[in-house]
Amino acid sequence: MATIKCPYCSSKIKLERFQYKDIVDSELNDKYVEEKKNPQNYYSGNDTTNIYVDEEMCKKLDQDAVEFGFVRNKNGNAHSPNRNAFISAIMTNYYDEFNVEEEQKKSVIVDTLKQNIPLLKDVSTNRIASCIMAGMDTLASEKIRNKKIIIKLKKTNMNENIYDDIQYNKFFNNSISSISEFYYSMFQSFFKLPQYLREQIIFKKKFKDLRKYIKDGKTIHMKYKKDKNYRNVFPYKIVQSVEESHNYLLCVEKTEDRNNPGSIITICISYRIDNIGDTIKLSNSPFEITEIQKQALEESILNSPSSAQQEPGEHILVALTSTGVGLLDAIYTFKPTHIEPIKQIREYTIYKVYGSKFQSYTYFKRFGEHAIILNDNSFKQSQLISAQKIINNYNSISSQLEEELNQ
Repeated sequence: MATIKCPYCSSKIKLERFQYKDIVDSELNDKYVEEKKNPQNYYSGNDTTNIYVDEEMCKKLDQDAVEFGFVRNKNGNAHSPNRNAFISAIMTNYYDEFNVEEEQKKSVIVDTLKQNIPLLKDVSTNRIASCIMAGMDTLASEKIRNKKIIIKLKKTNMNENIYDDIQYNKFFNNSISSISEFYYSMFQSFFKLPQYLREQIIFKKKFKDLRKYIKDGKTIHMKYKKDKNYRNVFPYKIVQSVEESHNYLLCVEKTEDRNNPGSIITICISYRIDNIGDTIKLSNSPFEITEIQKQALEESILNSPSSAQQEPGEHILVALTSTGVGLLDAIYTFKPTHIEPIKQIREYTIYKVYGSKFQSYTYFKRFGEHAIILNDNSFKQSQLISAQKIINNYNSISSQLEEELNQ
């Protein structure tokens, strides 16, 4: 008996003496003929493959599809996951990498088989290794036995080359024991990676283009989200968020000053890369970034890469009530990384918050009356205007709307 251990996990397969007796006996008696699958018996003309998955895997696929923008409008839901498009993106961008991983696993198994059953021919060794690989995948996740959800993968222009390679080259040549299991194994391998690496895989070309322009120090034109206009950007670095869920492009953008129409300025900014458009091209209006901007962006990496600082040493001072101090542990979204208590004044704790002022303002607005931003008259005035509008709404407009509603 031989024990095969997966080089990537703790899974072990015991090769029992009679487990593959039919293959071994046939070969030792010179009766074994390599089995060739007939494509006509396995491949339907509708170019659709059934992939059997469990509920957890289906949920992961749908969550990433929505997170990375692979959605369509279905039954009025504009954020319904487009599984076929997302799985096609995994196939296109992860298939080669996954094949390398699978070949490394199979190589270990083949070597062990040859050591323990030296009389086996290569074709039999490979056939048994494929069966063992399928067994490893099963042991790696017991939930595989509960695969009750069928995902119908359709062959498209985007995935046809890899789709055909899996159907014909791998399955019909006995390289894999099951098409569905192969896809499931590829999904398992993909979801073992942290989200920011999965994002780099799905948008591989976009990351490749950005890295090239960063390396060459070139200004680029790119679109963001649904904005149809190109933005003129000097890309500086690609970084990951603190929680390692998304990738961001830290850069400097040349744009019109919103506070002074007609005036052109450069600002430090952070863009989530999955929201950047696919078309990235060389700018016809290049510019350089300053050393101060570089320093501000470097500090942004340390403080919070999801929101860029405009200058080095950027920070705010905020006074929190006891309730506000408690909210620091309750409100996580867009929370600054470095928040340092510096003084106690009566019932208020004064904090110094490092990083982007925009991020700090956005975060502490949610604290309501339990947070007061200090030493910033511009922010103070905007908050007073906003508060006055709320007072007016409840003093007059709310009563008018209630009367009309009850008529």
